[in-house]
Formats: sequence, structure tokens, C-alpha cells
Amino acid sequence: MSFGFAVGDFVAVGTLICEIIDSLQSVGGARSEYQELIRELTSLPSSSTVVESIKFAALSCRVPFEDFLAKAKKYEKSLGPWSRTNVVQAATDKLKWTFGRKDDIRRLQTYLDMHVGTINILLAKHGLERMTLNDSNAETRTSQIRAQLEDTQSVLEGIKKDLPAQALVIRSMHSMLGGLYKLHFCHTINRVCVSTQQIYTVVLEIRDNMMGPDTRWTYAQAAFRVEDALGFQFPVPSEYGYDMLITIIQHRFQEGTGSRDVRAGNFELCKTKRSSELVTAGTRLTPGTAITMAIIVFTARASNAECSMPGCGCLKATPCPGDAFIWYVTRK
Repeated sequence: MSFGFAVGDFVAVGTLICEIIDSLQSVGGARSEYQELIRELTSLPSSSTVVESIKFAALSCRVPFEDFLAKAKKYEKSLGPWSRTNVVQAATDKLKWTFGRKDDIRRLQTYLDMHVGTINILLAKHGLERMTLNDSNAETRTSQIRAQLEDTQSVLEGIKKDLPAQALVIRSMHSMLGGLYKLHFCHTINRVCVSTQQIYTVVLEIRDNMMGPDTRWTYAQAAFRVEDALGFQFPVPSEYGYDMLITIIQHRFQEGTGSRDVRAGNFELCKTKRSSELVTAGTRLTPGTAITMAIIVFTARASNAECSMPGCGCLKATPCPGDAFIWYVTRK
């Protein structure tokens, strides 16, 4: 009796059962395959937007994997990395993924591989075009640099050829300048030196012949020229009177040599040109008068008094030549 089943049918059923068991028990089965495919599909858009010039090739494979991603979203809860569904639902989704989407995955992978290859070819072509363009630009720059170097070399060769002639011109100019210096410059310099010496002599004569302004009838009159007893000269304004002149002298002799005599009033003022004419409070002095100061020195004279030497005590004196006196001690 025949039941309508062949040996091949039993073999196919056994193979199907084995695949179901493998898909349910395999750790890296449908879930890992699903996750790998999702990663590949999500990374493809980022790689397809690298070059704008191959945008058409990238867009041509965008619609198929977007449709497949939309169909694969329903397996995210059971086959995704954060799936939390029950075992029965997960097993059902694994079977559906294994037997329902395997051919779609192969077709999609084949389709994507073709377009990815096209994109890679276009990228390689674009890179080669850029390399060709860079090579052409580099060759153009090299040609320009070579032309500039050739021009520079030609200029240098021309300069090198002209160097002997230029050296000869410089030598002739040097010799000509030397002759001009000997003939003209030396004579000019000598005349300038003579003129400068003459001008200097005239300036000295003018300086010697110049006289100071006559300030006798002006407000700023010539000052008195006073020489003190120590030989120091100092000016005193002619507008000052006799009292101011005495005050200035007393101020200069506040201390030091002659200060005691000045404080005691033992000094006199006289005109320098006429020393016999004393300067007093009633003397009318003209501006610019030269005045000399002299300290009065008292000379000890012999008298009935005792000897002027401190501690001597002699009471008798005998005159000696030269207006001197010899004192003798008188013993009682």
C-alpha cells in the first residue's frame, strides 16, 4: 500500500527538524545573525555619505535596506541585545527569522555588496582623479619653478659675463676720483681751512674788542667790587647802602680768622684806587666802585704801665733801635 510519501520526504522533514532544533538551541544563531545584519545596515548610511560625488550610488541602495530595517524592527524585542520577551515568543521569532528572512537577507546582502563594490570603485576612481590632479598641479608648479630657475641662471650668467667690464669701470672711476681729489678737493679743503682760520681770528678780535653794556644810568647798575681782609673778592649790588655793605661783611666774618676784630668793629673800608680815602656812611659811591676792607691792628706802645706780655710783670722799659723796648723787672 502506498501512502503518498517518499523517502525524500522523510529526509526533508528530518533536516527541517534538525534546523529548527539548531536555531532554537544555538547561542550565536538567529539572534547574533540578526544583530550583525542590523549593525551592517546601520553603518552603511554613514559610509555612503563620505563623498558627495557618489551620492547616487549610495541612494540606490538606501531604499532596500530601509525596507528591510522596517520589517526587522518587529524582531527587536525578542532578538535584540536588550530583549525581554518570554521563551515561547523568542522561539517563535527565531523560527520566523531563520526560515522567513534567510533568503531576503541573502538577496539584500548580494544587492548591497554590488552597490558597496560600486561605491568603492567610485571612491578609488575619485582618489585616482585627485592624485592625477595633484600630479598635474605639481608638474605645473615644477615647470614654473624650472622656468624661473632657468631665467635666474641666465641672469646670473649675464652678470658673470659683465663682471670684468664692471670691474674695469670701477677701476677707472677710482683712478678718476683719485685725480679729482688731488686736483680739486685738496685745493678746496685748503681754502676752507684758511677761511675758517680767518673767521676764527676775526671772532677773537671781536670778542676782545667787545665792551660790556654801560649800566651806570640804568636800573641794573654795576655792582661794587669788594675785597675783604683775607683777599677774597665778592660783588655787592650798588643799590645797597653803607649799612647793608657793613652787614654783608659782618655776615662773612661770623667765625674764623678776623671774626673777633670784625665783631669789635676794628676794620675800615677804603677805595681801592685811592686807599687814603675812607668809605663811611656819608660817602657817595658810584656804581662799579672797587672797595677794599682792612682790619685795624693796634701796636703796643711803651708807657708807665707794665709789660703787655701776659705773665711778664716788668715795670721798666728801655728803648731799642727799631722802635722796640726792653722791659726789665724791678725788684723791690
